Amino acid sequence: MIDERDKILDELYEEYKEQVLFKIKPRELPGVGDERKAIAEAMKNPVESPSIEELAKNKKDVLIIADDITRATPKDKIVPMLLDELNRVGVPDENITVLIALGTHRYMTDEEIEQCFGKEVVERVKILNHEWDKEETFVYLGETENGTPVYVNKLITQSDLTIGLGNIIPHLFAGYGGGAKIVQPGITNEETTAATHLLVFKKDDPLQLVGNPDNWVRLEMERVAEKAGLKFIVNVVINTKKELVHVVAGDTVRAHRAGVKVAEEVYRISVPESADITVVSSEPADIDYWQSIKGFTHAAKATKEGGTIIMLTPSPEGISPVHKILEEYGTLSYEEAKRKVERKEFDDLVGAASLLLHAYLRERHDLIVVSDGITEKMCEALGMTHAKSVEEAMEIALEGRENAKIGLIHYGGEVFPDPQK
Repeated sequence: MIDERDKILDELYEEYKEQVLFKIKPRELPGVGDERKAIAEAMKNPVESPSIEELAKNKKDVLIIADDITRATPKDKIVPMLLDELNRVGVPDENITVLIALGTHRYMTDEEIEQCFGKEVVERVKILNHEWDKEETFVYLGETENGTPVYVNKLITQSDLTIGLGNIIPHLFAGYGGGAKIVQPGITNEETTAATHLLVFKKDDPLQLVGNPDNWVRLEMERVAEKAGLKFIVNVVINTKKELVHVVAGDTVRAHRAGVKVAEEVYRISVPESADITVVSSEPADIDYWQSIKGFTHAAKATKEGGTIIMLTPSPEGISPVHKILEEYGTLSYEEAKRKVERKEFDDLVGAASLLLHAYLRERHDLIVVSDGITEKMCEALGMTHAKSVEEAMEIALEGRENAKIGLIHYGGEVFPDPQK
């Protein structure tokens, strides 16, 4: 059923056409055509940065930081071109390392690494998981001007040049993915990540961060990346067909913002007003609830307080294979969770940031999940309702409000609605 989410949303539109306020999906901007050419041109014409040729001149060791399996960055296309360019200016493959920026996600398997990077890259250079759960992985670089402690993977301090890859999509904390996010939280430790992520809740409404590339959390992530020494990025914008729409390269901040301008065209969709009931697909944030909560977050931007959000998600890895805090404390109120964070009662402060977001959403909306991977028992632990089908979910949501206004969101892990009133 979950594999037919587009069809399900289309059928809901037909069934409730008179009540549907909006039905949205990412805008299908055309692909660039020759993707290799687009990548090459972006690297040759970097935004407010020297070229890779200039940066790599007389450098011995280069580190490429790439995102993991939860992101659609075409690493199998970008990395070989980076390697060829670095070889051309005198950096051999044996002096290049690819580090997978897991943040606190689970390690990627060898099979997944080959799937993401391609056999050629696997055979040419070292590819390493960021070992975020080992203290010896990190080196301390001091604090940012805001007091965030910077513990970063020591490989970045052992390289002469660091290049970060990424995909510019909306992000519930950082405004948009890409840019400095490849370093923070990509290759920092839990203390650094907790410090930035808990900044989300220093102000009243965490939903205002989504789609805002200059929000206070993103800016702090950029301070961490600058302190760590990230020198150059290659970021992409992708449509739902996984085609490259745009490629930017260059300065960590300026190139990222140039890419965000295109990403805005794809992912920010105006809607007339907020709905009473919103049905959202978590695609492509489908692997577990840690990722698919993006669907709830984006839908909440255009769902009335007290309304219902129904999320369709496969989430084959359940709530999270790493962050058990969500399952253990998923029914805490927002204020209770916040007090526990302030008292430092949680060991997993990175998970606590997502727990706070979950509590914030749950107190303002009725959350219903249609999922094979997130079971009824898991939903109970999270204080949500589990429905066996979208029909059952709609029946629950419409009880007592048969004339409710409805919103429908395809690709809700990426696209977000922007209500006009």
